[in-house]
Amino acid sequence: MIPEPPELTQINGAWHYRGLKLETRRVEIAGSVYNIAALKDAADLLDEPDFAKEFIEHDRAPYGMELWPAAIMLAQFILTHDPGEGREALELGAGLGLVGLAATHAGWHVRVSDHESTSLQFAAYNARLNDVPISDYTLLDWHTPPPQPQYPRIFAADVLYQLVDHAPILKCLHALLENGGTAIISDPCRGVADGFEMLAQQSDFSIKTQKSQALNQQGETVCGRIFILTKS
Repeated sequence: MIPEPPELTQINGAWHYRGLKLETRRVEIAGSVYNIAALKDAADLLDEPDFAKEFIEHDRAPYGMELWPAAIMLAQFILTHDPGEGREALELGAGLGLVGLAATHAGWHVRVSDHESTSLQFAAYNARLNDVPISDYTLLDWHTPPPQPQYPRIFAADVLYQLVDHAPILKCLHALLENGGTAIISDPCRGVADGFEMLAQQSDFSIKTQKSQALNQQGETVCGRIFILTKS
């Protein structure tokens, strides 16, 4: 499934989504350059009545509409440490799609997933903007993963921001990883994720952690970490 482009309008020569101006951020990672269309502050969407109603009813904040430093960290890791060599991979919580673009350039056939259709629209829009052929897009909620297929690799950037999601994410990884498969999760050293390594070990994953960093939209360095989980 290739999603339709998001509904954009042009105001004074600039593209807007739901009345909010889009900006295109140029990101250089390991010699590759990506142009990512994003909202400067996705929280402004909550001032839009229909979106705010959806947020209240479904408890879904518009986190995926910004380009977060953890996505850059994960893209950097994939491009420098994890060649795909034609293998299949799944991205959870794709947001704007940067990780899927980098993974495709690293040789992975990536199925990009998110629980929000709008995020998938923007991920597909950014893939077209960068002329990168993504294998597939699919709606997927890590609380209710499908029984198949399974993958040798799963990527996820900045998905550990709520403690209540940690156990469902690990169950999702168990369901969708092949035996011996690896999940790679980036995190900007959020305190809420400090116990994730222990929880993963208790869930029968072997896990190691690697330091990382990236620049935020203000050009400031954000320190982070890469969790590497292997399903036994």
